[in-house]
Amino acid sequence: MKELNFITSVLEEQVKGELRQQGIVVWLDKDGYYNTYVDDLIARYSRGEFFAPVVAFRGSYLEMLLALEPYGNGLDPEPLLIHLPGHTEETVRKTPILELYHAGYRFRKALDTLIREAATGRVTPAEIDAYLKNGISDLNSAEVWLESHLAQPQGGIAAYLNSLSLEWILDGLLGEEKVLQSKISDSSALDTLAQHLYRHTGLDQAFLQFFQGNKLLSFIDLGDAFAAWLMCVEYVNDLKRSPYLDTLKPLTRLSNPLRKACEQLINYLRQRHPEIYAIKATIVESHLEPELNAIRPEDLGKIDTFHREESIILESAVRSLLTGEWQKAMQWSDSRTETPSFWLERDRTRRLEWSLIRDAATLGCEIDKNGRSLKDIYTLREALEIYTQSAYAVDKAHRHLEQQRLKLLEPTLPHFAQLLEAADKLRSEYRNWADTLAQDFANICTRESFLPDDDLQQRTLYDQVVHPLTKTNKKVAYFLIDAFRYEMATELIAEFEDSGITVNLKGRYAELPTITAVGMNLLAPVHQFGKLSLANGEGFKGFKTGEYTVRKPDERVRAMSDKSIDNVSAGRRKVRGVSLAEICDRSTTSLKKSYSDANLIVVHSKEIDDAGEANVGLATFETWLQQIKSAWNLLKSIGINEFVFTADHGFLLQDQTTQEKPYGSKKDPNRRYILAADARLEEGMVVVPLNALQYEGQNNYLLFRKDTAIFATGNPGATFVHGGNSLQERVIPVLTVSHRYQSNLAMVKYLIEAKPEREIMGHSRIQVRIKPAPVAQGVLSFVTAKTINLALRVPERPDIQIIIKDAPGAEVKNQQIEIPVGGDWIEVLFDLKGQRDERDLIEVFHPDNIEDVDPLIPQTYFNVSGSLQNASPRVTGSSRDTNWQDSFEDEAIRNVFLHLQQHSSITEIELTQMLGSARQVRRFSVEFEEHLKKVPFSVIIETTSNGKRYVKQS
Repeated sequence: MKELNFITSVLEEQVKGELRQQGIVVWLDKDGYYNTYVDDLIARYSRGEFFAPVVAFRGSYLEMLLALEPYGNGLDPEPLLIHLPGHTEETVRKTPILELYHAGYRFRKALDTLIREAATGRVTPAEIDAYLKNGISDLNSAEVWLESHLAQPQGGIAAYLNSLSLEWILDGLLGEEKVLQSKISDSSALDTLAQHLYRHTGLDQAFLQFFQGNKLLSFIDLGDAFAAWLMCVEYVNDLKRSPYLDTLKPLTRLSNPLRKACEQLINYLRQRHPEIYAIKATIVESHLEPELNAIRPEDLGKIDTFHREESIILESAVRSLLTGEWQKAMQWSDSRTETPSFWLERDRTRRLEWSLIRDAATLGCEIDKNGRSLKDIYTLREALEIYTQSAYAVDKAHRHLEQQRLKLLEPTLPHFAQLLEAADKLRSEYRNWADTLAQDFANICTRESFLPDDDLQQRTLYDQVVHPLTKTNKKVAYFLIDAFRYEMATELIAEFEDSGITVNLKGRYAELPTITAVGMNLLAPVHQFGKLSLANGEGFKGFKTGEYTVRKPDERVRAMSDKSIDNVSAGRRKVRGVSLAEICDRSTTSLKKSYSDANLIVVHSKEIDDAGEANVGLATFETWLQQIKSAWNLLKSIGINEFVFTADHGFLLQDQTTQEKPYGSKKDPNRRYILAADARLEEGMVVVPLNALQYEGQNNYLLFRKDTAIFATGNPGATFVHGGNSLQERVIPVLTVSHRYQSNLAMVKYLIEAKPEREIMGHSRIQVRIKPAPVAQGVLSFVTAKTINLALRVPERPDIQIIIKDAPGAEVKNQQIEIPVGGDWIEVLFDLKGQRDERDLIEVFHPDNIEDVDPLIPQTYFNVSGSLQNASPRVTGSSRDTNWQDSFEDEAIRNVFLHLQQHSSITEIELTQMLGSARQVRRFSVEFEEHLKKVPFSVIIETTSNGKRYVKQS
């Protein structure tokens, strides 16, 4: 077999690669440069020297079609090369080959491109340009030209350099590989190295002159210039305009092969030598001062080669928030948060800022997108449709921003003042939007009715949605979630969607007033032909149904049981009630034992509402959404087929933009409504007779604010309010989840690994990863999950909140970290907040309960900040206050910390007596930080005239 020439061999490798990967390849050879090569391929195939058949057009389409008849008829396309000289994408459409062209893969290769690819690294860029400038006659003449250059003798250092990879040479120039510098022993060898870099990457004398000036070039200087060249090539080719500096403009005309070589090397430098890259980039920036000073943020692309680029974009994004240019800030934040740059990976504070910018811009964009009022809407059905299709996204974005503000917006951030101003500006923007929406909706209700059509009412939900499910053979779970706002349900849809699962979300109107005593009881079947009978007494103290009143969880369960009893031969159906907390605290085995005989499980949840009323809602909303998903997974695993998630009411978040309006005595109103004996109409308010809502038993009136303001009650404000007539309070979700089948496959067992780290910037740190547990030989191994969600909590201490701040390399959603199974360590930054300063253990666990994952409690105590107010009562007397002692194998060390716990201090003299020698004291001092991780209190070291003194902190 004849040996191929160099350019032809490069071409053939590309052709073979396309054939193996694509199957049918249609080669459009506009200028017919490759006819001779293809004819040779046809002959080689006939001799068995080429693996794929080749059919070429040589003037007759009929002959070509006949030659193609044996090919392209199978189900899977086999390798086939079709050569069409003289054709382009347009002209091939007029040929009989069009069908095969669509079925195959288009291949083109301009001859000048091929020559550059083959010659780069072997011939200087200037010589390649000169040859191509004179015009190309054919492939053979190009082969002759390149062979003449390759035939020139090379020896010594040039041959040595040709045997090395460019990455190895880069390591040598940066001082990571000492051998290279020892080989470059004189100016001649250094010049040969410079020429080698010129041929492979384009680094020319003009750039060396720019970067080094007129001083004599040294090995170290060449390394610095080479790193600068790679950075500048990336920078100019990522710019959206021409460079300002004339020296950089030629870099935009670098050939593709040279540019690709530089791209490969700069990525290698960043990944393998990040510290060196950061130092070199700072030096290069000083040489590009005029260039970087001329940059506008709009000029920059997606790659931040230099730290200045990231700073310019960040400052511009912050300014955009302050000027209300939400879309611009959104575009910049998306590019920075989706694929963090080198500089963001090294700077946590900037990552936190970009996260805040993204959420702020999202809210601004949603307000702009949903700025349409309801003035041209006339029915409650239309208003509900607008809110549930798009307007809810404003409330979700607002809640997310407020949660991020609480978690991330701290004075330590470089742009804290500007971000705080932007967040406050968005609060005002949101309040204006919400007030307008509420006023328009109040006008619709006044014109049409405050009571919607039957199929949109909360009181008919059980009859129309849940009761029909209880008549099937499937088991049903009915979640009654206090303050589960509609937008929260939209967040859970993606968590539920999977193969074999049908998810549907619709909205309904909560009854008025939107309080728990009304909405929660009306989720049970208590109406009589659409009418509601109020319990005796003033106010809302339950609803009569038959011989009893429904006002508590067990009475709701009784009403459902009375409605859905089925006395068919299968036996009486059972309705059981349970709390969300009880489900999440129990194992699958325990739940199955307790509820396997129930056809309808009614799950009551007050967590969201309780957190909002206790003013800790924003910090815990994500946790409760996580708990709902966890409960769903647990119930699904014990055979529940149908799920209905709904709420008694929604809520409005409060902040400094919330207006407080007086009404009579502060004892008269509730925060968002007034129950009055008379129809007292005042400005900015609407009046609704109870009988207009089909309420019986009282002849009172409800008064509501038209906007989102609250009435002055004299009680301190909470995280949120409800009771009023706004869409945020009235629209409740009806989220149904149906399972077509239940998997009985055994689950893979997974292990959590964790490594606590020292605090950084006042935040606690821990590294986590997860991997499948080892299985015994011969045991069937099931397909493992790609990712598993993990979360953090303080066991037995619900009064301590954990707020995850950042987890580089992983997605954090609803305070869950999505961890790749079998992946690298993920570092998690978090804060613990309680009602007092203390230290406690944390637990890493799998909150979804989808996979078989044992929780892990690392034996390291973390600092708890006593910054929570109005939280749930502090839990005391935990067994962990004493079992920390078991973590010390050395009894002497254990006794030291027991002494500190009891007496609060220990001197160096006392320490010597307890440990037995000065040597052991020195060892204790060296290992002190590690010992301290194992105890639930802080200890500081004081220096006195008598030596060190260890003091326990209260």
